[in-house]
Amino acid sequence: MCNLPPKFHSVCRLCLSFCGDNCSDVKVPIFDRDKDKSRLSEMIMTYLSIMVSPSDMLPQVVCGSCAHKLDEFHTFRELSHKSEKLLEQFLHYANSLSGPKEVS
Repeated sequence: MCNLPPKFHSVCRLCLSFCGDNCSDVKVPIFDRDKDKSRLSEMIMTYLSIMVSPSDMLPQVVCGSCAHKLDEFHTFRELSHKSEKLLEQFLHYANSLSGPKEVS
């Protein structure tokens, strides 16, 4: 095993910011024991295309700022998908009101 600096595992996996004991930002574990509570690993892999694994020997935490950005991106993605569905439904409804188109 290589000699890693003692604080290597305390840096944010995504932005490399360091948050020591006297920092106001929080370190959020990527892998939480309660699967329903933490979906960070899934969001990192889905939205950022970065593979993370509990056994990959890289830092297993992200800073609060990066965790918040992932949450915001997830919310934005959900809103965008919902909006797309509503627009498609509206278009389908509008087309059904106008009746079949006549061919000249």
